[in-house]
Amino acid sequence: MLKKLLKYEWKTASKMLLLMHGIVLLMAIFDRITLQLSGGMGESGSYILDTVNALLMFAMVMVIGSVCLFTYVYLAYRFYKNVFTDQGYLTNTLPVTPTQIILSKGICSVVWMVIDALVLILAICILAGHKEFFADLGDILGELMKIFARPDPTCWITLIILILAPFVTTIQLYFCVAVGNLCKIHKVLGSIGVYIATYIIQQITGLIILVATNFDPVTSTVTTESGLHVALSDMMFSPMLLSLIFSVVCAVLFWFGSRYIMTKRLNLQ
Repeated sequence: MLKKLLKYEWKTASKMLLLMHGIVLLMAIFDRITLQLSGGMGESGSYILDTVNALLMFAMVMVIGSVCLFTYVYLAYRFYKNVFTDQGYLTNTLPVTPTQIILSKGICSVVWMVIDALVLILAICILAGHKEFFADLGDILGELMKIFARPDPTCWITLIILILAPFVTTIQLYFCVAVGNLCKIHKVLGSIGVYIATYIIQQITGLIILVATNFDPVTSTVTTESGLHVALSDMMFSPMLLSLIFSVVCAVLFWFGSRYIMTKRLNLQ
């Protein structure tokens, strides 16, 4: 049944998201062609062309930011609409468990968050792509590969945090929607308020971790390149490890909190 839920969720959620991300790529291609034809920013010698190019770049930035925000809001809204509104009567009468519902929607959401990031990177490459850009990008990727090839636990902890980020974000969104559902009125506003509260708590906890581990990048660095790496690695190990533990704890709490509300405290409109 989980496979059928996942297939249905992917099919229905992707209709809108494919359209939005397709618009981003098409606009990036259009902006790149326009910049090429006009000679680029500051190179055309025409105030009007430079103004048009600047407006196109500004519009591109706004579209990318809007689509990224839309992806998060849309995924959270689908969870709310399918589980906690009138559609929830059908969803919750299916022979499925809350765990299967969260997993089907969560897997789809995580995949789309990854696609969202990849589309953003691809749009930037389309806009800024040239020989020097890709050469510098190749050098950066090469350096990153060298860093992660070292037996450095700090680098691997950082990588794990980055991999877990979309999972933690997804279950946090679902938890906020579930808690907001407990409000008698203004459930959407309640969900937004819960998200803001959890975000503030996470940021405060992050600052506490930095203070508790005596994080001080100014006094912990040395002049040589190899020494700088060692110093930064040693300095970052404790805060990154605690951040990883905190992220895992948050994800577990969000997961069980969402399941508990869907199982014991379901409040359909």
